[in-house]
Amino acid sequence: MEQGQNVVPLNLLIDYLVQKTYHDLIVLSELLPRKSDTERKTSIYQFSNRTQLQFIRLLALVKWACKASRVDKCTEIIMFLDKQSALFVETADNLFNISKERLKNASFPVYGLPTAVDVLMTGTYSRLPLCIKDKIIPSLTLSDKERSDTLTKLTSLIEQRLVLSKIPIKYKTVEIGHGFVTLTVPHEFSVRLTVPNDDFKNPWRLLSFDVLVQKPKDDDPRPVVHLQQKEYLTELLQSRLFDPDQEPLENLCIVAHQFCLLLQLEILYQQALKMTNAPWKNNRIQVIEHIPGNRLSIRYWNGVMNLATPAAILVIYLPDGDPLDSLKLDHRPDICKIPNRDTVKLDLSRLSMDNLLMDTIEHRSYELLAKVRDRLALEKDVEIIALSCDELVTMLQGRIKLKFFVDHFTGFIICSCNFSIVLGEITKAVNDNSPLSEALNKIRMRVDLILIKNALLIHQIRHHLVPFTLHNQVTSELLSSVTAALYIRFKSNADYCLAVDLQNRKLRYLLLKLEPLINTPDNKHTVINRITACTEVKDISVFSIIDIDTMTPIDVIMKMERAILYINLEQEWKKKGQKCLGIIPQGGNWCLKLLNLPTNHPVLKQLLMDLTVHVHCVSPPVIKYSLVFDTNHKMLPSNTCGVVQTLYSNSLKLVVENFSQKWKEIHFLFTLLYNFQSLKNTSLGRIKLYNFHSIVLTYTVDNVEFECFINLRQTKYRLVFYQSRGGRPNPHCLVREHLEHELGTHQSIFKLLYTLQRTAHLCSISYRLPKVSYWGLDKASSLCRSLWTCFPHSANTFRLLYRNCLALDITCYQEDEYCVRDAAAAPTSRGSKFSPVKLLGKMLETIAKKVDGATVEVLVTTAFSTDQGAKYPGASPQPATPSFSAPAGQGSVPTPQNQPNTPGYPGTPVYNQQPNTPGYHNPSPASKPQPSPQNPGTFVQPAPSPMGAPSPAVISSLMSPQTPQYMPPSPAAVPSPSGYMQQPSPSGAQHLLGSPNYRAPNSGQSAAPGYGVNPSPTNSAKPAPRTPHRPNTSLFVNRTMLETLLSNSYNPFTSDNINILPDKRRCSVLENMLSACLLKRYIASLIPDKIRSLTIRSNELMATSLHHETCFYRFSIDANNFQFLSLSVTPTKDGFWNKSMIDTLVVYFAEKIAVNPFKYNALLSFLRILGAQKDILQQFINIMSFELKPDPRFKWRMSWLLLVPPTVQSTNNLLQPGITGALFSSNKILFFIRLDHVSRPHDPVTIPMVYEITSGTTKRADLMPNDYMAQRIQQRFRQATNLIMEQGGQPGPSSICTCIMELLQNLDPSVPVGP
Repeated sequence: MEQGQNVVPLNLLIDYLVQKTYHDLIVLSELLPRKSDTERKTSIYQFSNRTQLQFIRLLALVKWACKASRVDKCTEIIMFLDKQSALFVETADNLFNISKERLKNASFPVYGLPTAVDVLMTGTYSRLPLCIKDKIIPSLTLSDKERSDTLTKLTSLIEQRLVLSKIPIKYKTVEIGHGFVTLTVPHEFSVRLTVPNDDFKNPWRLLSFDVLVQKPKDDDPRPVVHLQQKEYLTELLQSRLFDPDQEPLENLCIVAHQFCLLLQLEILYQQALKMTNAPWKNNRIQVIEHIPGNRLSIRYWNGVMNLATPAAILVIYLPDGDPLDSLKLDHRPDICKIPNRDTVKLDLSRLSMDNLLMDTIEHRSYELLAKVRDRLALEKDVEIIALSCDELVTMLQGRIKLKFFVDHFTGFIICSCNFSIVLGEITKAVNDNSPLSEALNKIRMRVDLILIKNALLIHQIRHHLVPFTLHNQVTSELLSSVTAALYIRFKSNADYCLAVDLQNRKLRYLLLKLEPLINTPDNKHTVINRITACTEVKDISVFSIIDIDTMTPIDVIMKMERAILYINLEQEWKKKGQKCLGIIPQGGNWCLKLLNLPTNHPVLKQLLMDLTVHVHCVSPPVIKYSLVFDTNHKMLPSNTCGVVQTLYSNSLKLVVENFSQKWKEIHFLFTLLYNFQSLKNTSLGRIKLYNFHSIVLTYTVDNVEFECFINLRQTKYRLVFYQSRGGRPNPHCLVREHLEHELGTHQSIFKLLYTLQRTAHLCSISYRLPKVSYWGLDKASSLCRSLWTCFPHSANTFRLLYRNCLALDITCYQEDEYCVRDAAAAPTSRGSKFSPVKLLGKMLETIAKKVDGATVEVLVTTAFSTDQGAKYPGASPQPATPSFSAPAGQGSVPTPQNQPNTPGYPGTPVYNQQPNTPGYHNPSPASKPQPSPQNPGTFVQPAPSPMGAPSPAVISSLMSPQTPQYMPPSPAAVPSPSGYMQQPSPSGAQHLLGSPNYRAPNSGQSAAPGYGVNPSPTNSAKPAPRTPHRPNTSLFVNRTMLETLLSNSYNPFTSDNINILPDKRRCSVLENMLSACLLKRYIASLIPDKIRSLTIRSNELMATSLHHETCFYRFSIDANNFQFLSLSVTPTKDGFWNKSMIDTLVVYFAEKIAVNPFKYNALLSFLRILGAQKDILQQFINIMSFELKPDPRFKWRMSWLLLVPPTVQSTNNLLQPGITGALFSSNKILFFIRLDHVSRPHDPVTIPMVYEITSGTTKRADLMPNDYMAQRIQQRFRQATNLIMEQGGQPGPSSICTCIMELLQNLDPSVPVGP
């Protein structure tokens, strides 16, 4: 071929390479998914390497075609020759065409036989021209080793060339590598050079030129040099490299450096123009001269010059001598150098006119402040603290701190002070170069004037600092010479004012007695007063021993306000008739001494040794009273604390009243202690600690020591019960409010300890009642509720509620005798809320026969007798306590009977006479009803006890409608089953106190032993209506019987493995009996309202019988122990029931339904199954057998859920969790099962199942998420239905068990629950 035909256009070559790369990439993307990970990585690497080499060659070809001038000339010659050759060829072709085509039309062309043979024989065509290979197939590239050797040799040539060349010192870094050298001038430019060959005569080849001049980041984001400018500079610099005799590297550096200097100067000029606007507006900065490429002059602080600040100009210019020198700065006038700091320099790393100007201004500011420092050093009492470019700090008189700093925008010197004073004179003086002495003197005077105010604020004393208009109506020589600058009015006492005289800078204090004269409504801050008295502070008696001249103003003010409080406090005590010794100095302060306090207790008056009053705090006023008692008296415990200190914060009048009330409380508490100590009896307890405002009692219950804290609050006793040292809780905390009421009534520690000992066992048993909450106990509630609720009616009477349906009232008569009553027989309207417990007496008799030492006494009376002389006696409201005689050798010791009811203090306050919560009174052991030997139905009055027994009329009032012992609390006060102990609300207590059936005893007269014996006038005018008679049973038991009845630690009727709940709690005897009775009552109430297919055959006290079409169901309570409700089945039709079915049903009822605590809705589900058709009933009995006796072949363990589980997803919340889990309709039955597997102990599977009666099929209900497990379950259900059809059967109730067995045997446990 000719040379012209071997030329390929560049655009065609680029297009071909791009198309080939794209085609290879498409093929690679289709082949990669079929390969392994290693093969994919290998293919990607090979493709990337191959493509990179091709594009590198293309890049080299493009650069070579653009840069080689000789190639361009050769290309033009070749193109001319090609054109000439094409003309010759075209001429020859035309001649050949004429000779071959036009002249010889009949001739045939030569056939391509070799090509045809190849196609027919091999199926391919391989005889292409060789020119195609040269044009398409790329030539071989250099290997990595060859490339590395070439670059190494080229680097060596560059190093030799640099050694022989002169390198300017301006180049800070010279880097050689990869076949080129990089020369860099920091912050100006960087060039990259190489050599074309090993001939040193050839010039350097410039590869790249980069400008390194940078602007601040917040400046114009556009590039510093345009692309076309950069190309022009590159050509210019390349031209400077052609002459090797003229030091090309130095010429290159000079040209590039000069360009960068011009560029830097232009950038600074543009920034200066922007700074003429904000914040340097108003001609504060001005560009006065700009010669492009030569200099830039800027004037700052323009137009605001003062006498202390000269004109300031900053000049930036290019040097004239050395062409490689940088920009220079010139300051007019010259600036001084700041110590330990460099002079002003132009930062080339960030060309910022703002930074350059601020650095210059800081040096200027330091120069101005240094001049001010030299002037201040000549003044007196001035100390130079610090000097910097930012501020000058000085100290005047050791307390006035003055700071001087220069405004960077105006050059004006500004002064500041640590006091809020006017500084106009000193500011004007330092800027005008005028004398500073007069200005400093004014500062001293102003600071002296406000020093008192600042001191008050520092010490956080809140006084009213307001201007006064004073009208002098008292002739006084002191007031006539007063030129006071400040009047201070005390917040604690506005009747006094302290005048501070500052004449001749000497302080003098005057105390003024003020009286308001006029209040101006138009100006609320101005108060006109007049002076009624004027006294110099040093002449006041309390200040006679204090040297005021040596005190600071704040100390004088604080002392003065404290002294005024002492004076007013002494006047308040004198108004109450209290004798005082006066205000006495004590320890650098004062105190007020009182002689005595009102009391008629001789021992307490004898013990009081000292009473001192201190002003603990002034604003707000806090008064501290300190009482010191003699602790060596025989009636006081050995560890008695004899110092009592109390703080009061209020007006002085209220402080006196509050302390008087506190003294009454001390008096009452000491009387309580003295009466107990007089008994000299510690069998019930002892006083552990006494400190005149509280008592700590210690008493022992069952070898466990408890503590009781007693104090008074507003003349009402308050008790706090602490746990034992071993951490055992004190059970008396349940009846704390009742004990407080009783203590306020009888005021005897001995009676309190006796009540604590007597009721300890009852409180302990009530406290130990189980507090565990269970889910699903109620009829229509999904909340967790407790089984037991304890409600104390009095200190010795509790009402125990079981599931808010059954209730028992337990009263403690003495330590080993208790009365148990059924709350349903209570003579109140609230008693009808509870169901009667009719088997309680029989069960107690059974326990008495079973347990040694357990006794019971049954008394049956009429609860609603209106006859006051009825045959049902009552009990005394106060507990009887044994009497004690006086010890030998001593006089009469007051007993709990003859000790005074109230302390002998004038004006004794009335105690809380009503109990904190309504309920039973405190019966005594002597008031227990006794049966008559002649008539068991009537009762005789026992003989009076030594402590004084109640009268027959009071005894007969126990069951009277007017007595409150069976009075129920208000609806707001009834405890809910969700809480173990709930106190009544105040509204409920007020309702009971205001009812006509309640009358509180009066402490001022001899109170009747019972509540409400004398009816109120309202009751006499409108008597209460009579209610029908109901029998009331009182069961008197001893401690052993009560412990057996309520304790869950021992059950005489059950073995160790029976009646233990899932929470590992054993049920008590009473809980089992109440559960069985309530379960039997629910069964009778559900038939036939809820289940119409069952009818009640008989409903007796111990058993309930139901009738079904196939049998009789009998639910009976075991008459031997009353602990269980059992089920028995009596078939009425032969062929349906067998022994296995009956046993399964009986066992399931005993273990799943009748177990305590039973669930109401679970019972309803079970009864619905019992009332179902016999074929459906048979299927559910089989389900029960699957749960009770699982087959070893089953993979899963099944449980029938009698309640709707919480995991059910019901639309519109129709199925709430906790309701009955067996739902029957006309054609469907819905129930729930749960599957458990050992491999997933915390992930059970809950399955809602629906049996369609019309079609006889069993399906999964749409009440669970449609996840993988739900789909597998539905698949197993279809397989079970198909299996029934394949065996020739018809769908029916048998499909229920068939589907469940299919799940138990074949459901895969590894299927996850969830999407």
